[in-house]
Amino acid sequence: MAGDKLSTYKQKRDFNLTQEPSGDKPLAKSNRRRFVIQKHDATRLHYDLRLELDGVFKSWAVTKGPSLDPHDKRLAVEVEDHPLDYGDFEGTIPKGQYGGGTVMLWDRGYWEPEGNKTPEEALAKGDFKFALEGKRLHGSFVLVRMKHDRNGGKRTNWLLIKHRDEFAVDAHGEAVLEENDTSVASGRKMEAITSGKGRKPKPFMVQDGTVEADAVWDSNKELAADKRKARTNKKPQIRAAAIPDFIAPQLCSTLERPPGGDGWLHEIKFDGYRIQMRVENGETKLLTRKGLDWTAKYPAIASSASCLPNSIIDGEICALDENGAPDFAALQAALSEGKTDELVYFAFDLLHDGSDDLRRLPLTERKERLAELLSDAGDNSRVRFVEHFETGGDAVLKSACRLSLEGIVSKRADAPYQSGRMDTWAKSKCRAGHEVVIGAYAKTGAKFRSLLVGVNRGDHFVYVGRVGAGYGASVVDKLMPKLRELETSETPFTGIGAPKKSADITWVKPQ
Repeated sequence: MAGDKLSTYKQKRDFNLTQEPSGDKPLAKSNRRRFVIQKHDATRLHYDLRLELDGVFKSWAVTKGPSLDPHDKRLAVEVEDHPLDYGDFEGTIPKGQYGGGTVMLWDRGYWEPEGNKTPEEALAKGDFKFALEGKRLHGSFVLVRMKHDRNGGKRTNWLLIKHRDEFAVDAHGEAVLEENDTSVASGRKMEAITSGKGRKPKPFMVQDGTVEADAVWDSNKELAADKRKARTNKKPQIRAAAIPDFIAPQLCSTLERPPGGDGWLHEIKFDGYRIQMRVENGETKLLTRKGLDWTAKYPAIASSASCLPNSIIDGEICALDENGAPDFAALQAALSEGKTDELVYFAFDLLHDGSDDLRRLPLTERKERLAELLSDAGDNSRVRFVEHFETGGDAVLKSACRLSLEGIVSKRADAPYQSGRMDTWAKSKCRAGHEVVIGAYAKTGAKFRSLLVGVNRGDHFVYVGRVGAGYGASVVDKLMPKLRELETSETPFTGIGAPKKSADITWVKPQ
């Protein structure tokens, strides 16, 4: 069946001239639907979105790349189905061949359909809703088929639109493309892929060990893997550079259990706000994970950090309860009331030490220098170093859960710092969750999408996020009548971060 669907794909390619997969490699087993996004510098730079369905990749060429801003409508041109082993292809397609140019594995992960229709029914209707769980893209999207094709019906044109959820932004939705310019499979930039340099891509779709050394066909040099010079294990170099204004943060993948084996450091997962601390000539800036300047919200921390040498530090701002454990609801309340003097900045990584760019160094070396930097600055109750554990991750997670903490973050001890979501950082959460209260629900058109929930903190009902998974049709049928009985015209949420009224949100009385 998949072979018939690939007839157009195969007709367009000469596999004697291109090393693109032909669809015959053994695939790794998966009980989840996979997706990949490939950055493709062909005649025009674009991003290829591929969703696993019915044994092939349904594929769209997104002309400007995906955006996280729901206001942006990205043209997505439907192209021929691709074989699933194409999801591990990274390299160059020879000039003169179909799609000639450089291909990077820009994102990959898993996807799930949304709504009551099957994916096939939704595609046929032209209103295809789905959620991505990738290294870089997350949350709900929709592909909407346009009524009139720009090319007179030769292809099918769609619009790719981000749904409004906790992963959406209100402006600069393209920043996710600008901030992530390396491969999620090999860590290489486009230039290295074009020249066939660097490490091979890590397999995702095919069985481990079946990916070509670089999956690169260099039409000019015919560079073969066995003729390349063996790479030496050189010690990573510290680069001298001016302190940048902002560095996109490294993000965690998610695991049910901590990774096993040696070579991992385990840290407590803090339930707070991720903040990058930038200190230069005694002036401190506190920047969110999206680069927004929140210095004014945390004056006590900014003042405490002003004595530090020029540096960029990665960490998290938390409020602590009476037992010294992070309390996210207390953090929200403190921000809402403007009472942030007691908040604490937990520092866990050092990206720049003066003019030294440390990102290429192993994590262990970066943390050693961070501990020394903070120690030399003297006692500081507002800025604290995050210790780590080198014992088994399972034991650390169990201890964290017994203390009612959120979980742990496991990090490869020898890994460099890389912006974007990487496998070298992985979070494992405790199963027990916070008790939350429903304050609103969201719909897409007439379809239920998610619950908006909060927690009671003193006189405040503090928004903590959305719950959008696990709602089958039978659950929604039982839930909606109860929600309608509680509908109200005013938001129950208070404080900073509370969701704003929009057409897709209905407020309810929290009970």
